[in-house]
Amino acid sequence: MRAHALLREIFRNLTSGTSRLGALFLISALALTLAVLSDVLTISRTVDDAIEYRASGAAVVTLALPGRINGASCDALSEAPNVLAAGAMRPDGKVSAATLPGAPLDLYTTTPAFARVLGAEDVGAGVYVSTEVAANLGSTAVPLTAGAPTPVRGTYPYPPDGRRAGFGWAVLSPTSAGDGAFDECWVLSWPQRSDLRQLLLTAVTPGTGGAASQQPIVSQLNTKHGLAFAGSSEYQSRITRYAPYLAALVGLVLSAMAIRFRRIEIASNLHAGAARGTLYLQHLIESAAWSLPAVATAWIVGFVVATLTAPTELSSLALRSAEIALSFSVGTLAGTAFSFLMVRESRLGHYVKGR
Repeated sequence: MRAHALLREIFRNLTSGTSRLGALFLISALALTLAVLSDVLTISRTVDDAIEYRASGAAVVTLALPGRINGASCDALSEAPNVLAAGAMRPDGKVSAATLPGAPLDLYTTTPAFARVLGAEDVGAGVYVSTEVAANLGSTAVPLTAGAPTPVRGTYPYPPDGRRAGFGWAVLSPTSAGDGAFDECWVLSWPQRSDLRQLLLTAVTPGTGGAASQQPIVSQLNTKHGLAFAGSSEYQSRITRYAPYLAALVGLVLSAMAIRFRRIEIASNLHAGAARGTLYLQHLIESAAWSLPAVATAWIVGFVVATLTAPTELSSLALRSAEIALSFSVGTLAGTAFSFLMVRESRLGHYVKGR
């Protein structure tokens, strides 16, 4: 059969309803879209949980040992893998604002990198204040002394969401990392490290006298969401991880059914002298005519949903949607090939009787 004759035959089958183009497209598009969406939405929920976990301060681990924290060593922990920020601090009493003398603020002296652990912005020189302080006293300068207002270098959020108290109404005054000993070392690690306690201990200086018997206290800034983020294990054990295999199975079954419905036609054409290779190419193209639009539809829906639910992970979710959709294509090709090979010209009479 010549190419133009083959294409004309395929066109007639698609437009006349012989290939069941509409029904197969609708069924495959619906099934494949459900498979894609189930995994995209499951992963999106895990991403949301991770964002909430980190935003709550649960990923910040602190080590307290008054007077025995080396500021430079603590700041240097930010160079370790998975450590996003690290810094040391020590309480320095309270300071009053001229406009609110009855509400003194907690004052902390910190290393230069400490504010990054709290997610502070950095716009120049001065002190860091919480967003609550900035809302009440000003975000560019705060009247902490009787003289000129102290410039604000940056602000950090510290909502009352279960995290350790004491920094929601506070001022952080950065100094050099070598300016004396500090009382605590804070580390923001993401993804979390299982050896973070050992890592924090590297910032401890040897004690003398009675101080040598003091034990460091390692704690979590916010324990409301658990000591460790459970999303990683939930992601690995999610049932939707099998979505590509399910999509391939659906593609195989649908394409096998499409060939089965037309086995009398195929056997008749073989009996009439049509070449098996040409007939296989015909049915392969007709299978692509309904499976590829279904693949495109499911991927587009998955991409749009990923954009709306987890834009930070859009690229990985788009690839995951493509993986599931393309698995359907592989299943369709396999189902078409296997079912077509099972059709025999010698069984034409059997096919007619079983119609």
